[in-house]
Amino acid sequence: MTGAKVTQEPKSDPKTEETAEAQTQEVANTDESLKEVVIPEVIEDEPKTVPLTRAEKNAAEKAAEHRERMVRTAIACFFGMITGAVSFILIGDTTTPLGESRSILGFLLLLAGIVFQKHMFILLKIDYTKLGGKDWFYQAFMTFAFWFISWTILLTL
Repeated sequence: MTGAKVTQEPKSDPKTEETAEAQTQEVANTDESLKEVVIPEVIEDEPKTVPLTRAEKNAAEKAAEHRERMVRTAIACFFGMITGAVSFILIGDTTTPLGESRSILGFLLLLAGIVFQKHMFILLKIDYTKLGGKDWFYQAFMTFAFWFISWTILLTL
């Protein structure tokens, strides 16, 4: 048997042959019924939104964005003042030796104030997902500035 191929015929089951014939007849029947049905075209009702350039935005959109930026800045300032006051209350005077564990507490409070701003944004329903690195740096800087100023003022009293 050098060049001969041996193939085996698959065994056929009479039940499966009957179901296959029935399915073929159903498909043929549905093909005829499909010819009669007219499928209407689907038209998209929603136009695709393209981000507008700064010149194309109307006055209401500009005012809403400005208001949102003002609220974000106010939150950063508020958290800065609160963390400065809490730092003064917890740490107290400046005579605390640098080696003590509570000397870094002020910076940890500052970091907590920066992180908790995200939760405040969620509570006020401000979309924080569109904030980039530059925006978060601004939030952190404003919190730092008000933390430093309020803590310094409280230490000089």
